[in-house]
Parts: sequence; structure tokens; C-alpha cells
Amino acid sequence: MGGPVRWFIHNPIAANLLMVFLVIGGLFGLPALDKQFFPEFEINKVRVSLAYPGAGPREVEEQICQRIEEAVHDLTGVKEIRSKAREGMGEVVVEAEPGYDMQRLTAEVKTRVDAINTFPVDAERPVVTEMAFRHHMAIVTLAGDIGERNLKQLGERLRDDLSAQPDVSVVELDTPRPYELAVEISEVTLRRYGLTFDDVANAIRAASLNLPAGAIKDEGGDIRLQTRGQAYTGSDFARIPLMTRRDGTQMLLGEVATIVDGFQDVDVRNRFNDKPSLNMHVFVTSHPNTLATSERVKAWVESTRAGLPEGVELVMWRDSSDPFKARVDTLLKNGLGGLVLVFAVLVLFLRPLLAMWVCVGIGVAFMGTLFLLQYTGVSLNMISLFAFLLILGIVVDDAIIVGEAIHSRQSVGEAGANGALSGAQSVIKPVMFAVISTMIFFVPMFFMPGDMARAAMAIPVVVIIALALSLVECLLILPPHLAHMRPPRPSRFALLRFLESLRLRCADGMTRFASERYRPFLERCLRHNVLVSALFLCLLLVSLAIYAGGWIRAGFFPSVNSDYVEAEVELPEGGAFADSLAALRQIESAALRVKTRYNADPAYGGQQAIGHIDSRANESSLKVVMETQSEGVDTAALARDWRDAIGELGPVEDFNMDYTINERGKPIRLVLAAPEVAALNAVSEELRQVLESYPGVFNVNDSLQAPRQEIVLDLKPAAENLGITLADLARQVREAFYGAEAQRIPRTKEDVRVMVRYPEEERLSVANLQELRVRTPAGAQVPFATVAEMRFEPGYMTIERLDRKRTLEVSADVTEGASDPRAVVDDIVARYLPQWQQRYPGLTLALDGELEEEGAFMGAMLKYTALAMLAIYALMAIPFRSYFQPILVLTAVPFGVMGAIFGHLILNWQISMFSLLGVIACAGVVVNDNLVLIDRINQLRAAGHGVLEALGQAGQDRFRPIILTSLTTFIGLVPIMSETSVQAQFLIPMVTSLAFGVLFATGITLLLVPCLYLMGEQVARRLSRPRNAGLVVEES
Repeated sequence: MGGPVRWFIHNPIAANLLMVFLVIGGLFGLPALDKQFFPEFEINKVRVSLAYPGAGPREVEEQICQRIEEAVHDLTGVKEIRSKAREGMGEVVVEAEPGYDMQRLTAEVKTRVDAINTFPVDAERPVVTEMAFRHHMAIVTLAGDIGERNLKQLGERLRDDLSAQPDVSVVELDTPRPYELAVEISEVTLRRYGLTFDDVANAIRAASLNLPAGAIKDEGGDIRLQTRGQAYTGSDFARIPLMTRRDGTQMLLGEVATIVDGFQDVDVRNRFNDKPSLNMHVFVTSHPNTLATSERVKAWVESTRAGLPEGVELVMWRDSSDPFKARVDTLLKNGLGGLVLVFAVLVLFLRPLLAMWVCVGIGVAFMGTLFLLQYTGVSLNMISLFAFLLILGIVVDDAIIVGEAIHSRQSVGEAGANGALSGAQSVIKPVMFAVISTMIFFVPMFFMPGDMARAAMAIPVVVIIALALSLVECLLILPPHLAHMRPPRPSRFALLRFLESLRLRCADGMTRFASERYRPFLERCLRHNVLVSALFLCLLLVSLAIYAGGWIRAGFFPSVNSDYVEAEVELPEGGAFADSLAALRQIESAALRVKTRYNADPAYGGQQAIGHIDSRANESSLKVVMETQSEGVDTAALARDWRDAIGELGPVEDFNMDYTINERGKPIRLVLAAPEVAALNAVSEELRQVLESYPGVFNVNDSLQAPRQEIVLDLKPAAENLGITLADLARQVREAFYGAEAQRIPRTKEDVRVMVRYPEEERLSVANLQELRVRTPAGAQVPFATVAEMRFEPGYMTIERLDRKRTLEVSADVTEGASDPRAVVDDIVARYLPQWQQRYPGLTLALDGELEEEGAFMGAMLKYTALAMLAIYALMAIPFRSYFQPILVLTAVPFGVMGAIFGHLILNWQISMFSLLGVIACAGVVVNDNLVLIDRINQLRAAGHGVLEALGQAGQDRFRPIILTSLTTFIGLVPIMSETSVQAQFLIPMVTSLAFGVLFATGITLLLVPCLYLMGEQVARRLSRPRNAGLVVEES
């Protein structure tokens, strides 16, 4: 690359134009980039959902889920099939193999499902959709005591208005209950008039309809014929004739039935700030600008709020633009702070003009990256911003190495273009290979499995583009600028003269330290190279032992406090909704007391510490969310205070208080799958007992705990004599308690079911079932107990399946530091799973949740990182013409890991996935330093220097650039390591790995690498000499 470097040095206008082009390109590219909190990625899943109203989970499993599974399991490209059967609904999710054509799979799934002709008659039509990522921007909550119908109607109107706002693609109204028109007739009334539910439903269908009847074609044109008799409201249905009396008068439906024009009988309760509420979830377009959309929605909320009825609130919260802006602020504040510190360090040892151009190079590389990102499909989001901060410490290193090399040549008399050219050419090879090697280190991230890894795809894209542009900047733009630096002249100002003298003292001090302190120490280390290498190896083993021994907290995702605290309660299945509401009131009242106490606390400077309280309740679970509005609120402490204020709840299955931003769930989640339900129940009981035997493992639950009771109906022999079949019995019981669907009417943008059934008070107990009269085909009515009997069996709220097998999840919490969740699971798999599988053929046990993601991520990372290091080895071995020297370069990588471990230990940070990303970045920096050193050793050896002389001189020559790159990387990252904001908590583990890894690896480069180089030379000479020859290392 010497030719292009020479050309640009002699054509500085071209270098300036290239720099200006990159900067202007970045200014134009920044507005064009999509701006969102989280990046868009393909989900690779197809969902099949089918409603089966009134059916229980077991019927849904058998009649819906299993039939869909059998239809699609053998399709090409199917990786996994998960099913969930719950009351009235079945859902099957088909996951595709990575890279498979999703449009093709969706079409094939739809074709197979549409071909199924054995679904129950009462089931709805199946809906097949490709699951796509949607950008959830915010929640807009409407709350007020204005009645459920008024609240829903107002919410529907506001939803339509909000959907029409620019850049808002979809607004989903989270309505608690759908509309329903119920025609309720008691058993007594049915008997009195000899009616059945079918009679009533048929009368409604006959009288309530709109039907086109063709057209009359006359000379004047076509006249349409139309029957219009559709009933839409309760009063309309009340006027429907049901039967004709003997005297010829008509009996209307309203005379014998109670018509309730209301909502479906679903046990739900939504409240916001202690008022009934509903939520509008705002989703933005496929090319979002989160900041602009947020401002539009806020303006809409403000303008709409003024026209709302008194006592009604309209609140926008959980705005994703807030963390996005916080992440941008964190990047800018800490990036600029780090850049100032880097400049200050460089000014102490290099000329100010050189330091300025080095720092300008960072900005040029970043602006160029912003320019090119718009053509890659990568948006500006929390992941890509994370990548910019990650690369900050790497981009500056190349410019420092090139700038220092040019500065050194100019300091010894090679002024102007000649010094710039010779300095740049002396480090072209290590700089290029360092940049390419760092790129290769990040390539494995393109192949990581899992949704999180697909979302993180922006990191390698940003890093590779920024590194490529930093290479262009430091080799083609920086040398022409430094070529025109004039020799330093004394300033007229005393302050500047003092600063210049300070710089000279620092620079001379580093030079003298390198020659008078470092080099003699290095030479002593070389004389005892085996001992020194052994000491470094012991240090590495100690660090690994610290990690393996549990001295450092470890987890796949770091635990980072959120701005919200969520209390989630799982209730016993089959419990009364009144018990759910009592538990909800207890949690809400505790939240209000804690809110009052925190908001009155003077520690928050009169600001409102706690904001909104949102609650959701149904028959099986509760969820209450408390929002903080002050950065000073410790959500972990808030969660503890709230938990203490709640006290003892009634009977609950699980109670979890989450205050973290990543909602990790329980650390141990194991999924059992087996063909037989009995096997699942037996193994789950044993697994729970085994888990509880480990230290620190508590709160062990399974997904099939506390089954609710189901009543199973059987025919008695007497039923056959009366001509009653099981189908007759099932249909009549269903119509009485669930309802007979007479018709559906289109109203207010949703289909409203018209259901005929018993009144609510006749559907509350088993006694009501026993009082049912069963109609025979001959029209007679017989007591239920005459033709049927009932028995109780356990049933469940949901049934889950994996790859055509019934599954059961067993989960547990682990006290931090008491046991390693991964070690617990590995021990169970090794000691207990084989004996379970022997007793129950077909049984499988799989990980779920964080452990599953961690296992897949770590396995893929180890594999692809090994391939990346092999590729880097080959890349270096060819130009170095050596099998050994690339190994020397790569020795820095494990010692960078050592530095990362010690850094986490010193700062008491948890090692997480983000720590590993910092290690990858660290590998690029430390490899860079090793390359610079070994390349200089080779230059000296080629010039005729002996091994020891070359090692000592190369260490002395490269001491300053290596120290400067390491020092600037560490100092530049100090601001982010000192950051206390929530947004920085994800970044600090990564930054800690990078900063301390580089710091520790500096000693490896300056001391261990020369020792290993010498050991390699000694071994090579020993192998090349006869066995009886002595070993002498000569200086010639």
C-alpha cells in the first residue's frame, strides 16, 4: 500500500477532499438513518392460531394443536414446533431453520392447515401469519370512572385518531373484554313454554337478518331487492317474535328472556392510577424515527387531553424514545469526555498538532461510518450506538501508531513528506494486519444463534466499517497532514512555552524510561525467559481459577436496574376471581402507600419519585407496574419496600418482584417432554425434589401445579333407551352453560356474538347442572341425573407441547453465590436424566430461558472464535513466513481475558455476554500491539541485528506507541466506567473487559512476547543442531 500512501502525501488536496467527503457524507447520512430503540430482525417463525370457543385445554390440544402439528411437522425447513392449548384457543408456532425462505414456509404451512377438514364444527377458521418484528414505541393509557362501555367507545375513537398520525403504523387497543349480546333464559321458562335453546337461536336467525334478493329489471333501470331486518341492539332483539300463542298473538323474545347488551363473561380487571383503564400500544413504521414519532404522539396526547370528559386521564408512558435519547446522551457525553482525556494524554508525549489530527481521525472515521450505514440496513439504535462506543478505543490506536512513527522519523531529521512517508511505510504492515485481524475477530458475530444475537448483528457491521475507514484515515489522510507540520518554534506566550516544556519533559522522560529502565529490565527477563513465561502462565491460571471458583459473579445477561418495578403473581388455577381482586387490591394499596412515602421524601429534592401505577388482573395472574420518575430512585430498594408493604398474600403459586431492565425470569428453567402425561407428572415431582436438594435453590415450581377440577360427563344406560346420544348431551350442556351462538352482528368495528344460555345465577354451581333437563328426540324432558352422570378429573389452564410431545416446565430461583445454575443443571443431566429416560422411554429434558440462550451462544462463540483465530493465524503466517510468529501475536488474546477477569474482580462487576464482547474488542487492540512489536523485531533482524539486540531495541523503539495506545484506550474509557446512569450499566462490563484487558496485556506485549520469541529461537536452534551441541545465542 506504499504507492497510495506516497500519492496522497504528494497530493494533500486529495486527502483533504476525501476527509471532507466523509464528514459531509456523515452529516447527510445521519438524518437518513432510521432511529429506534431496538433494531429490527427476522423472527423466523410462523404462527397458526385457531379459536375453539367454549373448549377446554385438553379438547383444544386433541382437536386443534395435534392436527396442525401432524400436518406441518414434515415440511422442509422446519426447525421446531411449539404449541399451546388454553381455554377456547389453540396456537402452534413453527420455527424455521436459519436462512430458510419465510414466505415459502408460510405459504406451505397455510396450504397444509387449510387442507385439514377434521377441525370441530364449532371451531373458527385458522389464521396463519408470519411473525414479524414490530417497533413498539409507547403506551398511551386512557383511564377514568365513566363506565366500561363509555371507556371502550372513547378508546376506540381515540385509537382511530391516533392511528392517523404520521409515522404511526398500528395502534392496538388492549381492551379488557369484547362486546357480547346475551339472551338469557332460565330453565323454568324453557320448561313452561316447551322451548329449547335451539328453538330460541333459530327464531333469532329467522328474524334478524339482512338479505339481498336480487333486482327487478324494468325500463327505468335496475331496482335492487333487499330484506333489512337485522337486529343490532338489545331492544331490537327484544322485539323478535319467538312463538305464536293459541290466541294468535305473538310472544316476543323480550317477554321470556333477559337480554344483556354488554360484554363477554371474562374475568379481567385493568386499572391505571386506581381508575379503570385500557391501553393503546403504539407501533411505528418499518423505517422509524423514534424521536420524531414520540414528539408527534406527545403533541397528540396534549391536544386530545383537553377535550376529554372530566376525570378522564390520557397518559403516554413507556416511551422508547426516552432510553434511546439517554443512550445517545451517554455516548456523546462519555465519548467526548474520553476524547478529551485521550487528547490530553497525547499532548503530554506528542506534539499538539499531531494529537489534534489523531483525534480528528476518530471523528472522520465515525462520520464516514454514519454515511455508509444507511446502505447496510442498520439503523441508529441502542445496539449500533453500543458498537460505536465499543470501537472508540480501537480506532484511535491505528492513528496513534502511524502518527507516532511519523513523529519519530521527523524528530530525527526526516522532515516533511519524506519523514511522513518513511514513518507511515514502517508501520503499514502491522497496522493493516491489525485492522484485518480485528475485523475477523468480529466476523463470528454474524453467525451467532438466537434472537439477541440476530439483534446484535449491527455490532460487527459498525465495527468493520469503522475499522476500514480508520485504516483509510490513518494511512491516506493523516500522513499528508503530518507531512506539512513545521518544526516546533518557541511561542510568544509564557503559558504555551510552559506547556511545551512540560510536553518535552514528559516525552523525554518516557524515552529515557524506555532506554534506562525498561530495556535493562527486559534484558534481565530475557536471561530468565523460562521463569518469566512460567510466572505469566501462573498468573493466567490464577485468573481462570478465580472465575471457575465463583469468586466473580457470572450470568449471561447483566442484572441492570430498570425505571419500573413489576409485581407478578401466579394464582392457583381454578380459583375465584374475587380472590384475584382481593390480592390485586392488597398489592395496589401497598403501592400507593409506598408511592406517597417516596414522593414525600426530601432526598429527591421535591421531585415526584414515583409516577404511574398500572395493574392487570385475570383469573390466573396479576401484574402491577410502578413507574419511577427520578434517576435517584434505587428500584432494587423500592422493590424491597413494596414487597414488605404488601405483606402476606393469600394462596398463590408464584410471586415475583422484578426491577431489572432485561426481565430475566428464573435462572433455572427446564422443559420436560414425554409422550405420556403420567411420565411427565412423575418425573416433574422427582425433579422438583432433586432441585430443592441443592444449596440456595428455592421457589421451585412447575407449569402443571395445582390442577383445577373438571367435570366429565358420561351417559347412563337409560339414555340409549330414550334415544339420547353423547353428542345430544354435550350439545345441550354446552348451550346451557357456554351458550348457543345464534349469530354474529357487525357493530363498532368488531363482530358481536349473540349468545343464548342460562342466566348467570343458574351457571354458578354443580347443583345448576344437576337441575338441567335433557330433551329427548321425541321432545320429552328428562332430569339430567336420569340419563347422565358426572365425575371429577384434574384439568389445567394451559397445555404446552414441543415437537409433538406434551411438555412441562420446572423452574427455580437460585440464591446468588450459593450455587451455579449451569452446574446444577449439568449435574442433573449427568446423574438423574439417564435413569429417568430408562424408566420412561421418549422422555427428554431441555433448557429454556437464559440457560438455553447462554448454552447456544457460548457453543457457537467458541466454535466461530476458534475458526476466526485460525484464519488470523493463516493471515499472519503467510506474510511473516513463519509458523511461530503468528502464535506470538495471538498469545495476547488469553492474557487479555486475564485482564478482563481481574478488572471485573476489582470493580465487582458481573461477567456477562457484554463482557465477552469487550474481550473480542480487547483482542483486536492487544493483537495490534503484538504485531507492531514483532514487525519491528523482524525489521531489525533483517538489518543484521542479533536476537537479543533486536529484542531489546525493538522493545525500546515500540515502547512509546504501545504505552500510548494502551494508555489512551484505558483513559478514554474511564468516563464510561465511572458512569452511574441506567443506560451505562449494560456498557460498563464491556468497557471493563476492554480497558483492563488492554492494560494487563501491555505487560504481555512488552515482556512476555520477547521472552517467548527468544524461547522459540532457542528451540529452533536446538532442533537444527546435533544433539551434543551446546546452545549459544549469539549477537551477530
